[in-house]
Amino acid sequence: MVMTFWWVTLLLLLAALAVWGITFWNRRAMRKAPVLVANSQYLDRIPSFVRAQRVAKVLRVLQIGIAVIAVVSASVLSGRIATERIETPEFSSRDIVLCLDVSGSMYEYDTEILSTFAEMVDSFDGERVALTIFNSTSRTVFPLTNDYDLIQRQLEEGAEAIDFDEFGYRLGNRDYPEDKVRSYVDFVEGTRGIPDQASVVPDGLASCGQVFDQADTERSRSIIFATDNEVNGEPIFTLDEAADAVAARDIDLYTFYPGAYDCGPECLEELRSATEGHDGSLYESSDPRAIPSIIDQIQKSQAQAMGAEPTVVRTDHPTFGFVLTFLSLIGILVLGWRAR
Repeated sequence: MVMTFWWVTLLLLLAALAVWGITFWNRRAMRKAPVLVANSQYLDRIPSFVRAQRVAKVLRVLQIGIAVIAVVSASVLSGRIATERIETPEFSSRDIVLCLDVSGSMYEYDTEILSTFAEMVDSFDGERVALTIFNSTSRTVFPLTNDYDLIQRQLEEGAEAIDFDEFGYRLGNRDYPEDKVRSYVDFVEGTRGIPDQASVVPDGLASCGQVFDQADTERSRSIIFATDNEVNGEPIFTLDEAADAVAARDIDLYTFYPGAYDCGPECLEELRSATEGHDGSLYESSDPRAIPSIIDQIQKSQAQAMGAEPTVVRTDHPTFGFVLTFLSLIGILVLGWRAR
């Protein structure tokens, strides 16, 4: 608790003390020169008069006590009692593109990433999100939007469409239900545009960089790029060129690398070089639940980059002083009416 205008409270208390001193001095002076009334001695023997005097004294004491309380509470109220706390303003001018490699080696991770991201949608407040998937070519599932019902529905449907674990995909069982195959085909439609090619990672990243709109608006822009970097084709861009294109548009790159089945350490090193060489962050993990830590990093770093500095927030608490002052004034009026 702090008192914003403590000096106002002090001045009011000093003024009240001065008024009380002057009043006390005047009453003392009046006692030295009493007014004599003839034939009034018998009044002290009348019970009703004695009782009235006693009640009058009690009322005066109560009036003085309540007046003191009123002055003190009004002084405190004038001083503005408040609490202070330090807050970092929430910053929601963020655009996040979820860029997923949907080649066969990434199904398991993509399913978990989409499910995890869908669970996080409720925590967003103003962020715009887009989903782009790629294999030999790219497709934007939905553009940048803050329609969180749509985002959550599309992410959940996508996660279900490419989830083949329950059908034993890793065990080589390819006898899938027809509706399952149809939902999968609908979801990845447009990502197999080049025959005999798959997981063309550099072109996929370059395509994700084109999803951002409002180029003239000051917003933070981030790509969450999930891939194992096992390229099977002839990309138009190299990975460095794609990362250059992304960096040229002031887009921050966060790469999620779950590991590779057929590619050696060179796949990881190429991803690391392209990502960290452009001031991005690479998360090497087989746990898709690392996505929340990526989102947390985006929110922290982007808020700082866009100037969301910690500020002191002061909250006034006038209720107690106001109520006490009001009740004191009511008490003084009631007692004054009773003592009239």
